[in-house]
Amino acid sequence: MRPLDLGGLGIINLEVMAWALQARWQWHKKTRVDRPWTDLELPSHPNSLALFAIAVKTELGNGNTTLFWSDNWLHGTSVENLAPLVFASVPPRIRKRQTMADALTNNGWVAAIRGGLSWVGIREFLKLWDCVQGIVLNEQEDRHIWKLDAKGCYSSKSAYRSYFLGSVTFEPWKRLWKSWAPNKCKVFLWLAIRNRCWTADRLAKRGLPHPDRCPLCDQEGETVQHLLVSCGGKTGVV
Repeated sequence: MRPLDLGGLGIINLEVMAWALQARWQWHKKTRVDRPWTDLELPSHPNSLALFAIAVKTELGNGNTTLFWSDNWLHGTSVENLAPLVFASVPPRIRKRQTMADALTNNGWVAAIRGGLSWVGIREFLKLWDCVQGIVLNEQEDRHIWKLDAKGCYSSKSAYRSYFLGSVTFEPWKRLWKSWAPNKCKVFLWLAIRNRCWTADRLAKRGLPHPDRCPLCDQEGETVQHLLVSCGGKTGVV
């Protein structure tokens, strides 16, 4: 269930689409603070939350809508990634609510740290301290950017396709699916290109009964490439 250009049939994977649409809730929660449900805990799949965490970066303004501990305001990354031991020392309740404006007021982020830090944690703290000291807020609104779209705004298409990043592109997809051939011919060619026809080589891999040689020419092993290209006995094949 992949997009056509990635070798699929273009059928939407409903589970993946649900993850993509749940990321929309998080996007509106971040960019539309006037909505009445923004303070509610929205039920979202972990894959949806993970997507949102890496897909959004923030340009600081007044710091009122940017979370200090988890949003990507620090050179495109978050405090959680830059200083994980410091992050772990902060109670979850504070991580979810402390904004940049609150954290920078009288160094409120320092007071949020609980317990002692190891020497590695102290090194992370000092590095974070140096980064925070150079932050100056202004009166403009924070700007949240959806990195997966050229316009910087969330779209369900960009969110859905992000779950297939790294997939190999199916080069002949335009020539195949944009042709005027009947759909059954397109599907057959797709199966042949993807080597998914149930020829002898495919049957053998699964331990199923299969002929030792091509039933049409009795010369070579039966593969889809042999049947369509080089078989000498293919006359009459449908």
